Amino acid sequence: MKRTLYTILGVDPLATSEEIAAAYARLHAAFQSGSYDRNDWVLVREAYAVLSNKDKRGHYDRSQIAPPLTRRVEAAASPSSGFNLDWRYGLAAGLLVAGLVYWSKGRAPAAPPVVAVQGTAQLMQDSGAPAGGFAAESQPQAVSAPVAASGSGAMGMEDLFAKLSPFVARINMYNGASMVGTGSGVALGGNEIITNCHVALAGSRLQVKLGQDSYEATVSVADEERDLCKLSVKGLNAPAAVIGASGELRTGQRVIAIGAPHGLDLTISDGIVSSLRPLDGGTLIQTTAPVSPGSSGGGLFDSAGRLVGIVTFQMRTGQNLNFAAPAEWIGSMRTRRGGGLIAKMSAERAQENPAQSAQNGDLVVGEWHCNDPIGGTSIMISFSDDRTLQMRYANRVSPGRWMYRESQLSIQFSNVNDTLRVEELSRDKMILKLNVGQRLVCARS
Repeated sequence: MKRTLYTILGVDPLATSEEIAAAYARLHAAFQSGSYDRNDWVLVREAYAVLSNKDKRGHYDRSQIAPPLTRRVEAAASPSSGFNLDWRYGLAAGLLVAGLVYWSKGRAPAAPPVVAVQGTAQLMQDSGAPAGGFAAESQPQAVSAPVAASGSGAMGMEDLFAKLSPFVARINMYNGASMVGTGSGVALGGNEIITNCHVALAGSRLQVKLGQDSYEATVSVADEERDLCKLSVKGLNAPAAVIGASGELRTGQRVIAIGAPHGLDLTISDGIVSSLRPLDGGTLIQTTAPVSPGSSGGGLFDSAGRLVGIVTFQMRTGQNLNFAAPAEWIGSMRTRRGGGLIAKMSAERAQENPAQSAQNGDLVVGEWHCNDPIGGTSIMISFSDDRTLQMRYANRVSPGRWMYRESQLSIQFSNVNDTLRVEELSRDKMILKLNVGQRLVCARS
């Protein structure tokens, strides 16, 4: 079979723009996870650049149709036929191509399926562990027709990054001298930064890094009901991001997330709006733009560079189920207690399996003697029930924090975050998978 741009993306030649965008999003996620070949990724980007553009796609489709017709015309008009029919077959070929192009452009996109969300959600604060895990259920909602970008002001990824990076900050949370987590934030102008409350309230001291400079920050408005906190940053004089409206978004529209996942400053990813879910006073944005712990509080922007959402949490029991609070909530923030949507989902998570989390924590707590069977390394790790830990190795002691959920053990030290796969866990034995072929076998001391 001839390899075409459609086969590279894995879609039908009659695929709608939504189907093309969804295929690209799946391949992009696979590439970022390391499960997709880097050499093929160059072809995927080129295929998407052509097929997501109406004019380029039309030109490409015509180029795929014309050559076979031309060959048939030349064969039919060969000298052996006794007379020349070049002009007749040329005219017929041209009319056929025009008809096919007209038909393909007028083809109505297939109606997308009705979808619902159900799964385990994770706040995007990077504390070396999920800031909280919970299940969320949403009523099924019909997906509206897609649009490629937000209006005529759409920009390329390079230009968007250059334009938006001055607005996005990394936030470090400290308890005393120890850093307990990282998050993200977006500049609102002057000395103000917006982020999530589950980021801002995670430590007793906050440090904001914007560009090459770092500043001390305090919470000025804590709207815990909406999980949005506004920070006052001493000495900061930042530009203001342009705030858009989630009400203008359309399902299938391209969006860009910028934040500091795992403390990696100014990381950009793109995807689409996969759904818009009504809430009291706004619309929760569901997106395929990849995010990770530490992305909490970062910006979700449209193709014109407007801030449309604040990245807040993701569903861990699905693929690319990421969510952002609507940016228009920023204008109506007020200090109030509670967790709103976040608290509701946390409660649902506890009701879903109230015994499992406690049991998992009980099994991990204690002192373990761990060995690397291949490298011969031996370490002692003490897990406390307050989620702190101490690791002793070669007469050195390193304090840190831990979290265990769904066979994932997340460990954070002052400058290292890691998530280990727990292959076996019992009262007396624990096997941790570090990398391919690397394991720690631990016995309770």
